[in-house]
Amino acid sequence: MSGSTGKDRFDTSGFVMRKQDVGEADATMTVSRAGRRPPFTPAAERIVILGLPGSGRRQLAELVAQRFGMQAATPDDDAAPEAVTELCCRTGLVLAAPVSAVRDEHLRACLRDGARVFYMMANPVRLAAELGLSGETGEKFCREALELETLCMGVLHFLLPDGRTPEQLVVNVCENLGVA
Repeated sequence: MSGSTGKDRFDTSGFVMRKQDVGEADATMTVSRAGRRPPFTPAAERIVILGLPGSGRRQLAELVAQRFGMQAATPDDDAAPEAVTELCCRTGLVLAAPVSAVRDEHLRACLRDGARVFYMMANPVRLAAELGLSGETGEKFCREALELETLCMGVLHFLLPDGRTPEQLVVNVCENLGVA
């Protein structure tokens, strides 16, 4: 540590071990669990928003679709996994997938391989209360939420934090996609 200004400064000179030339300094590349991805091209992409009932995934899907000029699909919570998988195969689409559909292995494979998957974190106890679920029904909702969240963790590329409005989450989606 050195103190040329009277304050102690942490010496960072040993942190940079190797310099790297950058070909296109202004280019944007998204890096996620799926690895490096080319720049986001709405017409050729699929965005999937997963979230528990009451999390706001449908509203977020509509806003993201509007932001990128894409179509939005918001199937019901009880939609068949086959119907959700068929939607997941379309490009130029933002899909608000019912989280229960991740129980289907074929859908999980489709999500991992061909979509940019966002999972909306949400407190299941809060959602249960907002949905008017209490007692045994509320407990069942929370148990199922934990089971489904575990499956979602196996397919997601990006997490969206709880406690933000859909408009704020659109900003998070854009950042994660490397789009201003």
